[in-house]
Amino acid sequence: MLYPGAEELADACKTAGMTVDVAIGELSDGAEKLQALQATCAKLGLQAGQAIVLGSSASDIPMLQAAGLGAAYRPSAEVAEHSMVAIQTGGFDRLLQVLTLHRAEEAPGLDLSVLEMLVGHDATKFRKFALLFISSMETVLTEVDTAVAQKDMATLGAMGHRAKSTALNIGATAFSRQCLALEQTSRAQKVDEAISIAQGLRPMFVAICQAIHQRMETTQPT
Repeated sequence: MLYPGAEELADACKTAGMTVDVAIGELSDGAEKLQALQATCAKLGLQAGQAIVLGSSASDIPMLQAAGLGAAYRPSAEVAEHSMVAIQTGGFDRLLQVLTLHRAEEAPGLDLSVLEMLVGHDATKFRKFALLFISSMETVLTEVDTAVAQKDMATLGAMGHRAKSTALNIGATAFSRQCLALEQTSRAQKVDEAISIAQGLRPMFVAICQAIHQRMETTQPT
């Protein structure tokens, strides 16, 4: 089935060097779609967390959660809940607008005004808590990397649980959702899903760090 805007999206992405044609055959369930995403990324020397995924059905949820940017097209409430972006109107070409915003913001799902309000718009306190977040998340992600190598689901679940609330405190909602997904999939012993989600956390964290440092440069303590 050819959705409205699909050709425009494909042409624009190919022109920008953002897509590669890979034949993967028919996919029927979430596990197969996630495996296809991981296999395709592996062929390209990428991690799933560096990919952009567009999905619409419940079977797309695993790959939407694993991707660096998971966009849902005219989704149900369930699918929308597990995506970073929900496209409710227009054709597939609406994803081009999402990509533009994704690049401009650098860290999708990040609203640093949450932390600013938490510290009473005090630039010194903002800097203190932002750097504390970066330090604590670096520790968490180091443990995540080790747990991924060892396929240690208990540690991955614990790190997801530890990071999700901390991320919300600075306004990193997308990162927090991924941490929640990591906690849930690890506890359910969904090893491949959990590892794929875990591998996508660091690219998101890097973007968050960049945004934090940019904000600190523009709001120096008085």
